[in-house]
Amino acid sequence: MSADAPAIAPAATGAGRSDRRLFWMIAASALLLFVIGSWIPSFWYDEAATLRLARLPLPDLLAFAGHRDAVHVVYALFMHGWIALTGESELMVRLPSALASALASGGVFVLTRRLGGDRGAAVLAAALFAFLPRTLLQTGEARSYAIAVALLVAAALLALRASASGRTRDWLWYGLVAALAVWCFAYAALVLPAFGMLVARGAGDRRRRAVRGLLAAVVPALPAIPLVLLMRGQRGQVAWLETQAVNPYTVIVEPFFGWAAWLAAGAIALLVVGIVRGRLRMTGVVLALVIWTVLPAVVLLAAGLVTQPLFTPRYLAVSAPALVVLCGLAVSGLRTRTLLIIGLSWSVAAAPFAVASRTIDAKPGGLDLRSVAAVIHDGAQPGDAFLLGTDGTGALRPRTALAAYPAAFAGLRDLALVRPYAETGTYWDEVRRPSAVDLTGTTRVWVATRGGDPFAASLDDAGFRSVRSTTVTGVRVALWERAD
Repeated sequence: MSADAPAIAPAATGAGRSDRRLFWMIAASALLLFVIGSWIPSFWYDEAATLRLARLPLPDLLAFAGHRDAVHVVYALFMHGWIALTGESELMVRLPSALASALASGGVFVLTRRLGGDRGAAVLAAALFAFLPRTLLQTGEARSYAIAVALLVAAALLALRASASGRTRDWLWYGLVAALAVWCFAYAALVLPAFGMLVARGAGDRRRRAVRGLLAAVVPALPAIPLVLLMRGQRGQVAWLETQAVNPYTVIVEPFFGWAAWLAAGAIALLVVGIVRGRLRMTGVVLALVIWTVLPAVVLLAAGLVTQPLFTPRYLAVSAPALVVLCGLAVSGLRTRTLLIIGLSWSVAAAPFAVASRTIDAKPGGLDLRSVAAVIHDGAQPGDAFLLGTDGTGALRPRTALAAYPAAFAGLRDLALVRPYAETGTYWDEVRRPSAVDLTGTTRVWVATRGGDPFAASLDDAGFRSVRSTTVTGVRVALWERAD
């Protein structure tokens, strides 16, 4: 047995009925936390992209992913079936992310136990994860990150079980779940070397352990090679990453703590306590967790220097479980009262971020696209038309409201449309220039713009006048009617 093996023995033998109950209690509590208020923010650009891809018929979805957004194809296939069953309310569209993160919270508890943490420290690690700003963000987001993180936590647990049991069945389950995590979010592959290190700690001679660790790190990534090849051909779709600021804050703080920098200070304090107490000696367990935490950032930043920028803070969500497990191990052995104080303090400190993440304008860009769409839907009459601004980034374009809430525009004429997104091969429709819009036969037009109205001149020239308007989170929605 390796020198590190005793570190997991207490967790392996202590994980019983009580731990299983705690797993489900933690998952249920976390789910409640994540679901509350998740319906309040409107969809934003990224979620509108998810919905546009998921709404396509399966052959069209696969064809679309063949030339754009292959990285999200597995998630899109899942969401295709999900929205067919549940509809497209904000609550239901985001529920899979909340469910996945709730299970991941329970998984963090089990993982901390399996890696040598006592029960109180494992509960604390789960609480840190649940109240981590990155977790709170992704639980209210219809994107693949939360599911990928949950699959990675499950894969880590399966790797430990397979290493301990040596059963082929356990290795197959590990390979399947780890491969699915990579297909769900390709950069999850950057965590696999850490799993290889965890596996290499198990029983057996050094050479066999090294081979086993290498296989655990490499084999689950092999099925994703076709995905990677597709992504290489689609790398132009992440050209926007060239504008991503790369500095100590965006690399160290924002990926996990958002704008709540004080929580970063708290996590650092816990890690320092663990080092001082000797709980974070550089054993195989700690080294594997450190690699899990830092390797994705290092690879993405390094690759960006030699190819094109690949880094944005949310991509490091895959590292969040390792960070909180390290924090849990750091305080393992402290009195229950001390752990309770730490957990309550963290929860209170995270509360401002938790509340802010569930407000109407919480999403990037701050637009309330649901209300923009509702103003038009509630005031529209049969035969009305609409024009939606396309200036700025996707998160700031009023036309994103059409992508996010198409039902609100049903029965209305889209005066700018040339070709829908399914035919353009992008998430954007091909639209006419404001000066080229054909207003023939139109008597009422709803116009939503931000930062100026590019349609005003054409409408004025055609004899239209703005009869009423309202402003919703910076978007001006106006009704223009043709003068008699």
